[in-house]
Amino acid sequence: MLASVRNEIEAEGLLLPGESVVVGISGGNDSTALLHILASLNKQYQYQWKLHAVHLNHGFRGEEARQDALYAEELCRELGVVFHLFEYDVPAYMEKTGLGGQEASRDIRYRLYREVGLAQGATKLALAHHADDQVETILFRFVRGSRLNGLTGMPKRRMLADCPIELVRPLLHKTRQELEGYCREHQLVPREDSSNQSRKYTRNLLRLDVMPLLEKVNDKYREHILATAEAIRQDEALLMRLANEQLKKVMIEKKPEAFLMDNDKFQTCDVALQRRMITLILSYLSKHTEWSSQHVETVLHMLGGSRPSAELHLPNDLVVDRVYERITFRRRKRQDRIHTYSYELAVPGVTWIDESKATVHITYLEGPMDWERLSANEAVFDADQLPGSLYLRNRKPGDRITLFGSANGKKLKELLIDAKFPRAWRDKLPLLTAGDEVILVPGVRRSAVAPINGQTRRFLHVRVEFGEDWREVFS
Repeated sequence: MLASVRNEIEAEGLLLPGESVVVGISGGNDSTALLHILASLNKQYQYQWKLHAVHLNHGFRGEEARQDALYAEELCRELGVVFHLFEYDVPAYMEKTGLGGQEASRDIRYRLYREVGLAQGATKLALAHHADDQVETILFRFVRGSRLNGLTGMPKRRMLADCPIELVRPLLHKTRQELEGYCREHQLVPREDSSNQSRKYTRNLLRLDVMPLLEKVNDKYREHILATAEAIRQDEALLMRLANEQLKKVMIEKKPEAFLMDNDKFQTCDVALQRRMITLILSYLSKHTEWSSQHVETVLHMLGGSRPSAELHLPNDLVVDRVYERITFRRRKRQDRIHTYSYELAVPGVTWIDESKATVHITYLEGPMDWERLSANEAVFDADQLPGSLYLRNRKPGDRITLFGSANGKKLKELLIDAKFPRAWRDKLPLLTAGDEVILVPGVRRSAVAPINGQTRRFLHVRVEFGEDWREVFS
């Protein structure tokens, strides 16, 4: 194991002599193995690295988490590694930001990695992701609808956002089983996080249920998936080079705050390159944002539209303007900054909305159904009475909803207050609209627009399925 990891580090230049290295340590099997391996290699290298281990008590698991911290601290003492312990009320942070547990925890961990790294003059952050994590990531992205780039998995190395520290993953070529064997061989007794066995997290379902089934289908499935991911990475690199070349041809002007291009020339390019060109532009204007396929497809749809002008608002204060054949991607000015999203829905079809972490299912029913069976996240409308195309967006100032028995409707803000909907989640809550009308506030209320009656001939069923981030809101 030591020789294999040493060869990987040296061949890829992951860690260099004289570097200070931050190491994430949870106390679990993988991070315990990583820290022990790096400390052992450091001894072989005559202590050429300065290792700093960072452990976060997330405030979720009480005494169990405190024991994890004690184990990590003792391990660092035995290995001669500087230990940095942090305790953070992640549940309170979730309430403040509206983030889910896993997303909030990751935010805090990476913030602490940066803080310790900058304070210690570190140039690298080493994390313990391994081959099984890589396969799990690829499968997770695949079932969520990722494009090719997402199916390449986690990179061995990448720069942290707004920070001169590089994240490296020295164990991506090792399996979980190999790391468990290493811990047994060296008489290490890592801690087991009980939440890793909870099936309320989608990734745990993949690891606990799906991946064992895949092994029964083909015990080499990991190797095959990783080999495919590497082939995709190579193909993607070629396509991105071609997209870069085409982008130079369609570009009118490139500024730090804006990118202008000729839509006529853009439309002559193959759609596979168009998608990548859009990603390149968005990444240029917002370097550290992970742009989803949903964002790219929405921009693509807008650029190919027949209207002479259009405007699209994207996350991180980006706007796309189309005025005839001149396209402008720009950052929003301070005075017009709004944090909105709006996506046209497939009818019928299934649409994933990344900002709201929700999936919208739309189908036509053959006839009436048992209305009492409908949950608050779904509704049935008279398709022929809807006042426009269906969109999903978040709220805007002045939004109102027409309610049954109400002539003037009601302010959406008041509706959410009356429903005791958590304030931190209100701007993320997706609203179903038809034309300019809000017709469904999922989990709260449907509107009186397009009701079913004896004259209805086409029944449109809409169901909004929320991801696990919303579990606490609708529990």
